[in-house]
Amino acid sequence: MSKFSSMIQVFTVENEEKTSARTGNKYQHFAARCALLDDSGAIVNVGALRVPPAMRDQVKVGAFRAGFALQVPDWGDQKGDIVAVLTDLTPVQNRGPAPAPAPKAA
Repeated sequence: MSKFSSMIQVFTVENEEKTSARTGNKYQHFAARCALLDDSGAIVNVGALRVPPAMRDQVKVGAFRAGFALQVPDWGDQKGDIVAVLTDLTPVQNRGPAPAPAPKAA
C-alpha cells in the first residue's frame, strides 16, 4: 500500500443522511470541505475529502498534516478506481502571515 502526506486546511465538515440512488438504503455522508496546501501554506486546490468512519471524530475545522494511502475500493461509485484514502490527521499551526512586531516600550 502506497502512503503519502499533504497539508490540508479544513473549512467545514459535512455530516448528513443521504439515500442511495441504487439501493434506496439510507447512509451517513461525511466529508470535509478543504484546501490542499503547498509547503509554504499557499492553497493549491480546493475540494471535498471523504472521511472514513474510523476518522470522523478527528476531523475538525483547522490545519492538519494529512496521511493518505492509495487503495482500490470494492464497492460504491469508485469501485475499481485507485483512490487516495485518509489514514491519519495531525493538527498543525496554521501558516499565516508572520505577526506584526510588538511596539517598543517608551
